[in-house]
Amino acid sequence: MYACRSVTGTFHFSWGYEMKLSIQMLSAAFALVLASPAIAQTSGTGQVNSTTAGGITFGPDDAAEAAAAQANPLATFKYYFVPASAFTRRASSNVTTYVSGGCIQAKSDFAVSDIQIENGASIVGLRVYYKDTDASNSVTAYVTAYDGSGTTTDYGPVSSTAQAGYGSVYFGIDPNVVVNNSANSYVFNVMQSGPSATTAICGARLFYSIP
Repeated sequence: MYACRSVTGTFHFSWGYEMKLSIQMLSAAFALVLASPAIAQTSGTGQVNSTTAGGITFGPDDAAEAAAAQANPLATFKYYFVPASAFTRRASSNVTTYVSGGCIQAKSDFAVSDIQIENGASIVGLRVYYKDTDASNSVTAYVTAYDGSGTTTDYGPVSSTAQAGYGSVYFGIDPNVVVNNSANSYVFNVMQSGPSATTAICGARLFYSIP
Protein backbone atom coordinates (compact mmCIF):
# COMPACT_ATOMS: atom_id res chain seq x y z
CA MET A 1 0.00 0.00 0.00
CA TYR A 2 2.00 2.96 1.24
CA ALA A 3 4.62 3.75 3.82
CA CYS A 4 4.63 6.80 6.07
CA ARG A 5 7.31 8.28 8.21
CA SER A 6 7.52 11.61 9.99
CA VAL A 7 10.54 13.89 9.68
CA THR A 8 10.14 17.17 11.57
CA GLY A 9 6.47 17.63 10.65
CA THR A 10 6.94 16.50 7.03
CA PHE A 11 5.01 13.50 5.73
CA HIS A 12 6.35 11.46 2.80
CA PHE A 13 4.04 9.11 0.95
CA SER A 14 5.02 6.25 -1.34
CA TRP A 15 3.53 8.01 -4.43
CA GLY A 16 5.84 10.96 -3.97
CA TYR A 17 3.30 13.44 -2.51
CA GLU A 18 4.70 15.63 0.17
CA MET A 19 2.67 17.79 2.53
CA LYS A 20 4.08 20.12 5.12
CA LEU A 21 2.05 21.11 8.12
CA SER A 22 2.74 23.66 10.73
CA ILE A 23 1.40 22.26 13.97
CA GLN A 24 1.45 25.69 15.56
CA MET A 25 -0.59 27.31 12.76
CA LEU A 26 -3.12 24.47 12.75
CA SER A 27 -3.64 24.76 16.49
CA ALA A 28 -4.10 28.53 16.29
CA ALA A 29 -6.65 28.25 13.48
CA PHE A 30 -8.62 25.62 15.38
CA ALA A 31 -8.73 27.84 18.47
CA LEU A 32 -9.96 30.78 16.39
CA VAL A 33 -12.82 28.73 14.97
CA LEU A 34 -13.92 27.68 18.43
CA ALA A 35 -13.83 31.23 19.71
CA SER A 36 -15.82 32.76 16.83
CA PRO A 37 -19.64 32.87 17.15
CA ALA A 38 -21.61 31.52 14.22
CA ILE A 39 -24.10 34.45 14.26
CA ALA A 40 -23.69 37.71 16.12
CA GLN A 41 -26.85 39.55 17.11
CA THR A 42 -26.83 43.03 18.64
CA SER A 43 -29.66 44.93 20.27
CA GLY A 44 -28.55 48.54 20.24
CA THR A 45 -26.36 48.99 23.28
CA GLY A 46 -25.61 52.63 22.42
CA GLN A 47 -27.82 55.66 22.86
CA VAL A 48 -31.52 54.78 22.81
CA ASN A 49 -33.45 56.90 20.32
CA SER A 50 -36.60 54.81 20.10
CA THR A 51 -38.60 52.29 22.08
CA THR A 52 -40.81 49.52 20.69
CA ALA A 53 -43.79 48.39 22.75
CA GLY A 54 -47.39 47.40 22.10
CA GLY A 55 -46.84 47.21 18.35
CA ILE A 56 -45.55 50.81 18.03
CA THR A 57 -42.06 52.22 17.73
CA PHE A 58 -41.95 55.37 19.84
CA GLY A 59 -39.65 58.29 19.14
CA PRO A 60 -37.68 60.20 21.78
CA ASP A 61 -40.54 62.72 22.19
CA ASP A 62 -43.06 59.98 22.98
CA ALA A 63 -41.72 58.85 26.36
CA ALA A 64 -45.12 59.14 28.07
CA GLU A 65 -46.84 56.97 25.48
CA ALA A 66 -44.00 54.43 25.57
CA ALA A 67 -44.25 54.16 29.35
CA ALA A 68 -48.01 53.56 29.12
CA ALA A 69 -47.52 50.83 26.51
CA GLN A 70 -44.80 49.12 28.54
CA ALA A 71 -47.09 49.10 31.58
CA ASN A 72 -49.72 47.15 29.61
CA PRO A 73 -47.79 44.66 27.45
CA LEU A 74 -50.81 42.56 26.50
CA ALA A 75 -52.62 45.39 24.68
CA THR A 76 -52.13 46.65 21.14
CA PHE A 77 -51.66 50.40 20.90
CA LYS A 78 -52.61 52.79 18.10
CA TYR A 79 -52.52 56.46 17.16
CA TYR A 80 -55.29 58.62 15.71
CA PHE A 81 -53.74 61.84 14.39
CA VAL A 82 -55.60 64.77 12.79
CA PRO A 83 -53.84 67.89 11.47
CA ALA A 84 -55.38 71.21 12.45
CA SER A 85 -56.06 72.04 8.80
CA ALA A 86 -58.74 69.28 8.86
CA PHE A 87 -60.52 70.83 11.87
CA THR A 88 -63.72 72.87 11.50
CA ARG A 89 -64.82 75.85 13.58
CA ARG A 90 -67.30 75.11 16.36
CA ALA A 91 -68.95 78.55 16.39
CA SER A 92 -69.96 80.47 13.29
CA SER A 93 -68.27 83.56 14.71
CA ASN A 94 -64.94 81.81 15.12
CA VAL A 95 -62.41 82.99 12.57
CA THR A 96 -59.98 80.25 11.56
CA THR A 97 -56.95 81.07 9.44
CA TYR A 98 -54.62 78.64 7.75
CA VAL A 99 -50.97 79.34 8.63
CA SER A 100 -48.75 76.67 7.04
CA GLY A 101 -47.69 73.06 7.46
CA GLY A 102 -51.19 71.94 8.49
CA CYS A 103 -51.43 74.58 11.23
CA ILE A 104 -54.27 77.05 11.79
CA GLN A 105 -55.19 79.92 14.07
CA ALA A 106 -58.54 79.77 15.87
CA LYS A 107 -58.67 82.93 17.93
CA SER A 108 -62.18 83.17 19.37
CA ASP A 109 -63.54 79.65 19.95
CA PHE A 110 -62.71 75.97 19.68
CA ALA A 111 -61.86 74.24 16.42
CA VAL A 112 -63.16 70.66 16.40
CA SER A 113 -62.57 67.34 14.66
CA ASP A 114 -64.51 64.09 14.88
CA ILE A 115 -62.82 61.02 16.39
CA GLN A 116 -63.63 57.64 14.83
CA ILE A 117 -61.89 54.73 16.58
CA GLU A 118 -62.88 51.17 17.45
CA ASN A 119 -65.73 50.50 19.86
CA GLY A 120 -64.31 49.18 23.13
CA ALA A 121 -60.95 50.89 22.66
CA SER A 122 -59.37 52.54 25.67
CA ILE A 123 -58.32 56.18 25.25
CA VAL A 124 -55.00 56.45 27.05
CA GLY A 125 -53.86 59.98 26.28
CA LEU A 126 -54.07 63.14 24.21
CA ARG A 127 -51.21 65.04 22.59
CA VAL A 128 -51.62 68.50 21.09
CA TYR A 129 -49.23 69.94 18.50
CA TYR A 130 -48.70 73.67 18.27
CA LYS A 131 -46.55 76.66 17.45
CA ASP A 132 -46.13 78.94 20.46
CA THR A 133 -43.59 81.71 20.95
CA ASP A 134 -45.82 84.03 22.98
CA ALA A 135 -45.76 83.58 26.77
CA SER A 136 -49.12 85.37 27.09
CA ASN A 137 -50.89 82.95 24.76
CA SER A 138 -51.36 79.16 24.65
CA VAL A 139 -53.05 76.32 22.80
CA THR A 140 -55.45 74.15 24.82
CA ALA A 141 -57.00 70.83 23.81
CA TYR A 142 -59.61 68.40 25.15
CA VAL A 143 -61.13 65.09 24.13
CA THR A 144 -64.86 65.65 24.52
CA ALA A 145 -67.66 63.08 24.67
CA TYR A 146 -71.25 64.01 23.72
CA ASP A 147 -74.14 61.71 24.54
CA GLY A 148 -76.72 63.32 22.22
CA SER A 149 -78.90 64.41 25.16
CA GLY A 150 -77.03 67.54 26.11
CA THR A 151 -74.43 65.97 28.39
CA THR A 152 -70.81 66.88 27.68
CA THR A 153 -67.75 65.31 29.27
CA ASP A 154 -64.29 66.85 28.76
CA TYR A 155 -61.05 64.91 29.22
CA GLY A 156 -58.09 67.22 29.68
CA PRO A 157 -56.98 69.89 29.29
CA VAL A 158 -53.54 69.75 27.80
CA SER A 159 -51.95 73.13 27.15
CA SER A 160 -48.88 74.40 25.34
CA THR A 161 -46.02 76.22 26.97
CA ALA A 162 -44.27 79.09 25.24
CA GLN A 163 -41.18 78.00 23.38
CA ALA A 164 -39.19 79.03 20.35
CA GLY A 165 -41.07 77.31 17.57
CA TYR A 166 -43.11 74.14 17.21
CA GLY A 167 -43.76 71.61 19.96
CA SER A 168 -46.19 69.16 21.49
CA VAL A 169 -47.40 68.24 24.95
CA TYR A 170 -49.13 65.11 26.26
CA PHE A 171 -51.96 64.54 28.73
CA GLY A 172 -52.50 61.06 30.15
CA ILE A 173 -56.17 60.20 30.71
CA ASP A 174 -56.47 58.22 33.95
CA PRO A 175 -58.59 56.22 34.27
CA ASN A 176 -58.67 55.45 30.57
CA VAL A 177 -61.87 56.22 28.70
CA VAL A 178 -63.49 53.13 27.17
CA VAL A 179 -65.06 54.08 23.85
CA ASN A 180 -68.78 53.39 23.55
CA ASN A 181 -69.80 54.46 20.06
CA SER A 182 -73.46 53.54 20.63
CA ALA A 183 -73.78 55.94 23.58
CA ASN A 184 -71.31 58.75 22.79
CA SER A 185 -69.61 60.64 20.03
CA TYR A 186 -66.04 61.84 20.58
CA VAL A 187 -64.25 64.90 19.24
CA PHE A 188 -61.07 66.92 19.60
CA ASN A 189 -61.73 70.43 20.92
CA VAL A 190 -58.72 72.75 20.50
CA MET A 191 -58.37 76.54 20.77
CA GLN A 192 -56.00 79.41 21.37
CA SER A 193 -56.32 81.38 24.60
CA GLY A 194 -55.75 84.69 22.82
CA PRO A 195 -55.29 86.33 19.43
CA SER A 196 -51.50 86.10 19.23
CA ALA A 197 -50.17 85.98 15.68
CA THR A 198 -47.20 83.85 16.80
CA THR A 199 -49.36 81.03 18.18
CA ALA A 200 -51.01 78.34 16.07
CA ILE A 201 -52.77 74.98 16.42
CA CYS A 202 -51.02 72.25 14.43
CA GLY A 203 -52.97 69.10 15.29
CA ALA A 204 -54.14 66.63 17.90
CA ARG A 205 -53.19 62.98 18.38
CA LEU A 206 -55.05 60.35 20.33
CA PHE A 207 -53.16 57.46 21.89
CA TYR A 208 -55.34 54.43 22.56
CA SER A 209 -55.29 50.68 22.99
CA ILE A 210 -57.37 47.74 21.90
CA PRO A 211 -57.45 44.43 23.79
